Amino acid sequence: MKLLTPLAIVTLCSLAGVAQETLSEPEFADVFFRLDAGKLVPLERQTAAIQGKASGFIIMSTKAVSEFQGAKSPVRFSSEQSLDFVVRSPLASSTVDPSTLYVLRKLNSKKKSRELVIMAGHVTPVGGSTKTNLAQGVLPVTFARYGASSIKMSTGPLPPGEYAASRLYAQTVFCFGVD
Repeated sequence: MKLLTPLAIVTLCSLAGVAQETLSEPEFADVFFRLDAGKLVPLERQTAAIQGKASGFIIMSTKAVSEFQGAKSPVRFSSEQSLDFVVRSPLASSTVDPSTLYVLRKLNSKKKSRELVIMAGHVTPVGGSTKTNLAQGVLPVTFARYGASSIKMSTGPLPPGEYAASRLYAQTVFCFGVD
């Protein structure tokens, strides 16, 4: 009997340790959450409206933007902390480089919206040119596997502003702000 009591305690403690190691992962693929002390914090989900703009007379400037409603995200974080994000990915267990799939971008704040310039151009009576920059607003991040089916995307402290995490070419993004 004396031997069974310590054995039972050791068994229960080891089972509790295994239960604590189970990581919380997003339920669906390509949905981003902030990882905060082991808990998943939802981000603001937005779908881009693609808008073209032109201005000028004779000499014109043009641009195409992905526009997101609201001047600021209701989801806010401190500028003094590093941020970790988790996204479930069907490629999490593969050898595919996550930086070819996922990005963190800085958005430009306007009075009533946030935007990401995806194309800019210049037109004159004798010609014109446009430039599409697919890396516009992309910030440096690091990636690591997280749990069985997810990827963790990490960045250092960010300056105040508006940001979005998403797939590289997605219209749906997950926004947050830094104060």
